[in-house]
Amino acid sequence: MQVFKQCVTQPNESCPPMEIEFGNAGDLNTNGTGWFIGFSDWSKSDASSLRHIPADLAATGLCVKWVLHEAGHPNGEAKPISEGRTISMLVGEPGQFRIEFSPTPAFEPRETISHLLSRPGDFAIWGQGIYHRSYALQKACIVSIRWTPQT
Repeated sequence: MQVFKQCVTQPNESCPPMEIEFGNAGDLNTNGTGWFIGFSDWSKSDASSLRHIPADLAATGLCVKWVLHEAGHPNGEAKPISEGRTISMLVGEPGQFRIEFSPTPAFEPRETISHLLSRPGDFAIWGQGIYHRSYALQKACIVSIRWTPQT
């Protein structure tokens, strides 16, 4: 699992932090339960708590999207800045779906983090205030879930 909390910039450049975690649901230790997002202690990773939702904390605005992307769709159109938390996961057959993240809508190369979802269960989860865009390099079925944890 990879966790990014900073942009890919030189130490002397200023760049807002981005909270992003990449992994594969099947590779995570879930104590045999399969629950990798939720209130259990094993949903906390060493560097990120994006997958952890305390049992006494409400979440609002739950949205779920399922899309079978043909190769070439989408072709990198930038999406609005993220609100709350979002997870996108490759489900079904293997495919290739690249997601890029940036703290600004310009997607400057030195600020952009790119990740490829290629195995079923591969996911990217990110917090608020991040721009993203995606590319289906091969046919890929993607499920995305968005929610806003209440503080």
